[in-house]
Amino acid sequence: MVKRDSDGCTRPNLYAATTMTGMRLASVITAMMLALAACTTSGGEQQPSGVSETTAHGEISTAESQGMVTDDADTRRSASKVRRFADLSHGVTTKSSKLKVRERPTRSSPWHEMGMTNPIGQRLVLLIRKARSTAHGDWFEVLLPERPNRSTAWVKRRDVRVVSLRHRIEVDLSRYTLKHFRNDELVRRFKVGVGQDRYPTPKGVYYVWAKVPQPSSTGPYGNYALGISGFSPVLSDWPGGGRAAVHGTAVARDRGQKVSHGCVRVFNDDMRKIKGVPMGTPVVITR
Repeated sequence: MVKRDSDGCTRPNLYAATTMTGMRLASVITAMMLALAACTTSGGEQQPSGVSETTAHGEISTAESQGMVTDDADTRRSASKVRRFADLSHGVTTKSSKLKVRERPTRSSPWHEMGMTNPIGQRLVLLIRKARSTAHGDWFEVLLPERPNRSTAWVKRRDVRVVSLRHRIEVDLSRYTLKHFRNDELVRRFKVGVGQDRYPTPKGVYYVWAKVPQPSSTGPYGNYALGISGFSPVLSDWPGGGRAAVHGTAVARDRGQKVSHGCVRVFNDDMRKIKGVPMGTPVVITR
């Protein structure tokens, strides 16, 4: 069985893979690539994962300290160093397969472990939203690639490696435009297709969660798909659980139209120019 768009494009059923071959099987694999990667187990306090701490430029940043921060001079200096990382320009990753994430930036806070690779083995880079220095060390609040959209959790700085994010994608739904920035400078701008009124493209701040080459440029995802950390606000029974994406299309008339079930459709020629953005690249969707 397949899901069919209003324009005739199909979305394969994930569970029909065993009966498909060739191009249809490749399409199913593509859909599976956009499935939720998070794998969780809950528990109590454990030793840190042992991931070495490095940063993109030997620096780290974050938001204003709150009541948990002491008046200790070392803590104040640490807070000033991490403050720079909460401006959508940094993410975190690990060498290990899982990362311990917590509800609050305290050692006693409830926690779970999430998987740090997506279903095709690509290493996740979680976008930093806030940073904080406490008496027990430095912490980052990161965006999680799961429902509900914009879910966050806290991670210890010493458990992660900080990654500098030089690229950014901005989508303006009301203007049907996608802008690609590098080092905060506009590199290119495209007209794109967006979600229909009844299947809106999710607004908010997300990031690239998967980079998926496509077997056919004329398929439902065009020549390439960038799966993002956000989901459709109305669809959950589609392949990948309704995960949104910025993906190609061979249909030029999609540009400047409300045509999709929530994804951002980029004409294939334009998609080739942005497919190289790295994992973790911020994707900011506004109206």
